[in-house]
Amino acid sequence: MTVKLDFEECLKDSPRFRASIELVEAEVSELETRLEKLLKLGTGLLDSGRHYVAAGRAFITGICDLARLGPPEPMMAECLDKFSESLNHKLDSHSELLDATQHTLQQQIQTLVKEGLRGFREARRDFWRGAESLEAALTHNAEVPRRRIQEAEEAGAALKTARAGYRGRALDYALQINVIEDKRKFDIMEFVLRLVEAQATHFQQGHEELNRLAQYRKELGAQLHQLVLNSAREKRDMEQRHVLLKQKELGGEEPEPSLREGPGGLVMEGHLFKRASNAFKTWSRRWFTIQSNQLVYQKKYKDPVTVVVDDLRLCTVKLCPDSDRRFCFEVVSPSKSCLLQADSERLLQLWISAVQSSIATAFSQAHLDDSPRGPGQGSGHLAVGSAATLGYSGMARGREPGGGGHVAAQVQSVDGNAQCCDCREPAPEWASINLGVTLCIQCSGIHRSLGVHFSKVRSLTLDSWEPELVKLMCELGNVVINQIYEARVEGMAVKKPGPSCSRQEKEAWIHAKYVEKKFLTKLPEIRGRRGGRGPPRGHPPVPPKPSVRLWPGSLKSKPESPSDDLGSLHPGALLFRAAGQPPCLPTMADALAHGADVNWVNGEQENATPLIQATAAATAGKDERG
Repeated sequence: MTVKLDFEECLKDSPRFRASIELVEAEVSELETRLEKLLKLGTGLLDSGRHYVAAGRAFITGICDLARLGPPEPMMAECLDKFSESLNHKLDSHSELLDATQHTLQQQIQTLVKEGLRGFREARRDFWRGAESLEAALTHNAEVPRRRIQEAEEAGAALKTARAGYRGRALDYALQINVIEDKRKFDIMEFVLRLVEAQATHFQQGHEELNRLAQYRKELGAQLHQLVLNSAREKRDMEQRHVLLKQKELGGEEPEPSLREGPGGLVMEGHLFKRASNAFKTWSRRWFTIQSNQLVYQKKYKDPVTVVVDDLRLCTVKLCPDSDRRFCFEVVSPSKSCLLQADSERLLQLWISAVQSSIATAFSQAHLDDSPRGPGQGSGHLAVGSAATLGYSGMARGREPGGGGHVAAQVQSVDGNAQCCDCREPAPEWASINLGVTLCIQCSGIHRSLGVHFSKVRSLTLDSWEPELVKLMCELGNVVINQIYEARVEGMAVKKPGPSCSRQEKEAWIHAKYVEKKFLTKLPEIRGRRGGRGPPRGHPPVPPKPSVRLWPGSLKSKPESPSDDLGSLHPGALLFRAAGQPPCLPTMADALAHGADVNWVNGEQENATPLIQATAAATAGKDERG
């Protein structure tokens, strides 16, 4: 123990002792000031640390919220979960560090200020009181006259008592000074030691926590590097598509309306101008949709839809040539009419065709749901070749017996149907019911994008199948349809895509095959074709039909004159012949592929159409069987 004040000097009460006392008191006063300042700084440190911990936890919560944005991504969710858990453990360790720091401040520094310095202050107060008493006793003793013996004796006794009290208090004060000096050194060093040990524990726990994730961090870094490379490639592809689309779409052409097949039937979407029914007759641009046998519109995406036509079966659509504005058409229902305007003549025709197709689809769906299937109620652009030509009149019974797997097995058993019609992918589970072919899942998606006016896709395993549709699929099939739509592939030296080809290649092939019909037999310019009166009024003329392949069994029961050249028939006339008794679906599919109109009129047979011919053939077949 270091002796700051000598007890012998204390008893002498020398000037050196008094000077030492003043010096020690100044040092202790400065020590007290600095200790109180340290306590305030410690309190600020603890408050800041707790704010840091709270802000850190809020920050981690914000990071975790990123994982809940958008569709779930397992990789991101796992990353954020692991790292947020690790960071929370580090914040727990930081909270423990703050608690240890607070405990050390209270146990060492605050105890030194409240207890150690309090004893010093009490001893100092007693010392200076004793010093004042001794000074007063010395002065009184010196002032007593000689003749006052009694008073001199009393003054001497008081001086002796004061001197004894002063010396005792001086010794106590010196002891307190020496003790506080040693306690100051020990307590401060112990405080710093405990503080550093708490810091070491904190950082050791953080190091162990991060080491626990070392392997995961390494693997994640490699995965992120691969993701960055993939993202760069995707960005490059998007930029290329962006440039191509800008070059293609910046010509100022109007956008194509969206036409697709939805759960409730045909769906078309796009902008139209609508004339208000009020007295002002104002025009407003709205987003119109045809879906679920209804025509509806809305102004903004989140706005509720307004129903224009509640049931398309009760309405009709017509052009408005007398309107002051161009490209107008009117949808008329029994209760009201709605005047609409498209952006161009092409869009006007598309909208009219879409409304008409939706009306037809609504009637067809209603017949399927509510009544036994009658003659001539077909599907797609093989409408005349469905139930009527096959002589079916049963109810639509949903799935075939045995479930979707039975339908798939039955359809895939047809020659060529065991692989995709367009890319030869084995075991196709999708089909186009108006083309009569089987498709893989990727080609079925491309067929859907063409629109139901080209291809109507249905699942062989998931959707319901009417018996007549199954019979239709078995009558046609991939071999028959490819002989029609790929008739010139070998001669043109075109390579058909395979299962491993890219989606872009398959999409280009399917578009060329079914939309552009590049591989059909070309139509030669042949005049004087026979076969009726041509298309009805208002329909564009249909180009002549080339020599069409006559399928086995086609028209075999019909006696023809030697001059009857079927290859020179108009496509509509050929469709009419093929719809007769017995029907030949492959020939009908060939005629339709070359542009045959199902409403073609045969002037030689009382203006009958292929649909009427099919109905008559089905009735005759029943009579023969009966």
